[in-house]
Amino acid sequence: MTESFARRAAGLLLIALTAALALIVAARLAAWAAAASAQPLGIGELAVGGVAFWAVTISGLWWHRRRMPMWRVWARWAAFPGVFIALVESVQLAVGHGKPLALAVAIGLAVVCWTLGEAVLLVTTRPVTAGLLASNLEIPFATRRLKARLCVRDDRLVLDSLVSRLKRSRDVIAVPWTTLRSIELIDVDQEMVCQVVVFTGLPQGTTREFDVTPGPALHVVGTARELLVPVTEEVGRAVLRAVEIRSAGVEIEEKALADDRWWRRSGVRKTDALSVAEGRSGAHHRTDYRPYKMALVGAFLLMPLVVLAGTVLSLAAGSAKWQKQFLVFGGTINPGWIATLGVASVGFLFLLHRFVIKPFFRFMEGQNFIEAFPEPPGPPKNTGTVPGSGKKRKKR
Repeated sequence: MTESFARRAAGLLLIALTAALALIVAARLAAWAAAASAQPLGIGELAVGGVAFWAVTISGLWWHRRRMPMWRVWARWAAFPGVFIALVESVQLAVGHGKPLALAVAIGLAVVCWTLGEAVLLVTTRPVTAGLLASNLEIPFATRRLKARLCVRDDRLVLDSLVSRLKRSRDVIAVPWTTLRSIELIDVDQEMVCQVVVFTGLPQGTTREFDVTPGPALHVVGTARELLVPVTEEVGRAVLRAVEIRSAGVEIEEKALADDRWWRRSGVRKTDALSVAEGRSGAHHRTDYRPYKMALVGAFLLMPLVVLAGTVLSLAAGSAKWQKQFLVFGGTINPGWIATLGVASVGFLFLLHRFVIKPFFRFMEGQNFIEAFPEPPGPPKNTGTVPGSGKKRKKR
């Protein structure tokens, strides 16, 4: 518990440092550009422009509070406002004022922020200690000669990045502890192909293949899946230890998955066809689909609360500019207007919880389900062979 807290704290500190560094450099470049043209932008004005990005970043960090590999993505989100403004100001300085050094500074800032994002991943997931193994933080491991990544989460083993490292959530393969029958480190003595089924939005999944070269590999047998993942000896032993610790005490679901439960949890239409909306959304990559339209609805429902907060803050800060934007005249607020905003905020927050937050949680539960169960339950599979190879696996 102490180690996971320390790792999260270190990650948050680096993310805050990344955002602050980008903002300070952007302000300095803006002041440099303004010396020859207009009024410089201060850090306060630049910070106002980044509020939306930082709000999304904070929400993302909370949502992925156990998914530490995602924290480097949110570190870059936090830095984006400052980096973007720095690039804009540097281009103006380089093109309009003949100062190419500014462009070099902005590019260097982008590189440093990117590097700090990688540092966030390192401090939160490395080294792999006993405290980290016993925590609920996700631990990523590299595979051998594959672009795929093997991750040990608090409740499952996940193989992602099968298609692209830039889109790691596409075609994710998962084996929850409740379905894990066995996992062992074996030696593969000949090259073979492992086939895995991924969800498509239809009752019939699609097959992904990857090569398994001779050497150490993890043989994972689950209720609905069987995997052979090439790894190094060191990674294999670390994964085995992590799985042993995190799956301890978890009862295996002996009862087979009911067919009607799969249809209900997966959200597949029994017409055996994709809707127009599903087809346009890329239903053949359903594990990476996210209902981003909900964000627009959520932003609309938060508007009364944002206006209320802005009105109060403009009065507290004494900023004439903010007071003008939020209709605060003469340094006073109409009590009726505040009451109206308060009632609207409460009502809209209820609608936000009812029609955005709860449906989103249900949707993500469904995504976790289809990662583990891409097809309706079928007849039991023979686990004496390596999946997709048709050849007996080497015994330990």
